[in-house]
Order: sequence, then structure tokens, then C-alpha cells
Amino acid sequence: MMDRIAANVSVYCKDCGHPLEIIEQEELDNGYFLLVTCWQATCLLRGFTLSLDRYESLNQPQLEVYREMNQLGRPQYVRVD
Repeated sequence: MMDRIAANVSVYCKDCGHPLEIIEQEELDNGYFLLVTCWQATCLLRGFTLSLDRYESLNQPQLEVYREMNQLGRPQYVRVD
């Protein structure tokens, strides 16, 4: 079932440019707000879920903090010969 607000919204990742997954979160007052997440495997913003308002307000230095957190959390592979 498509959420009523999310069906009419398109948001693209500020890092990789792919469409973000958008879900509605119900508020206690019966309103809704939108949450966005990028799930592209190679994206440095992958897996971070933020409210749409917060995501749209992020500037480049703030985005860089998320990118760095994602890089620290990714597995590091070392080739052993």
C-alpha cells in the first residue's frame, strides 16, 4: 500500500542522485511526517534515515559528517597474499 503523502513526493539523494525511499511516520496528533533513506550500495549516505525536512536542510559540511560515519562503519578489506 502506497502512503498517501509519499506517493506524491520525489526526493533524490544529495550524494548519488538516486531516488530515496520515502515512508510516512504517523504522529501522535494523527498527522504524518516523511522519512527518507538512500539504499544504494555504493552511496556514502546509504542507510541514514532522516525526516524530509531535516534532510533537505543539510548543508555540505553536515552531509560530510554522515559520509564519514558511513565510511567508518563499512567493512575494511585487506588483501593477504
